[in-house]
Amino acid sequence: MGFLDALLGRTKPAQPNLDKLFGLPGAQITLEASEGLQPTGQAGVCFKPAEGQAFTATESEFTALLNLGDDAGGQVSEKPDQYGYRWVVLQADDFQTLVTRAHVTNSTLQDNGYGPQLLCSVFGFAPTPPAGAARPAATVYLVYLYKRGTFYPFVPAGGEKRDNEAELRLKNELGEDLTIEPDLTRWFPIWGVPVH
Repeated sequence: MGFLDALLGRTKPAQPNLDKLFGLPGAQITLEASEGLQPTGQAGVCFKPAEGQAFTATESEFTALLNLGDDAGGQVSEKPDQYGYRWVVLQADDFQTLVTRAHVTNSTLQDNGYGPQLLCSVFGFAPTPPAGAARPAATVYLVYLYKRGTFYPFVPAGGEKRDNEAELRLKNELGEDLTIEPDLTRWFPIWGVPVH
């Protein structure tokens, strides 16, 4: 940043740092201890679709990379949403594996020149189910903003409403584990996220 930028109050935007995703296992422990929440086993990487053969090759590359571990209980699928974005939905029984797969997906797109199309990565968490019961759908999401290199909690409250009080509580609880987005206007609701 130059002298003129500093004088005029302009700042450089934060650069993406995908290694921040590896703070999520610590956040998982915090969420389990403080809120009784566990990972749902799903995560999603959201990006703007790009046209052309080059993107098709990149898509094939990260799908092939992520499917290497299918014998370890993981799956990859792709879904469009109602707003014209595409989601790579990842599944894994082990949370560390899920985080690694999200990192690989983001890195593959970034390394192939599609960093500007990356929007966010989303990880689902739900209350711990009773013994023998099926894992419930996500009730809390941790969202990683690719272009900001920060996280924020998103807590839907039915319909297109959100639980702001729970989000602020989670912000305080997760502050030591993750780099939380300080600008609350960037805590966008992600309605219809295909991560359960």
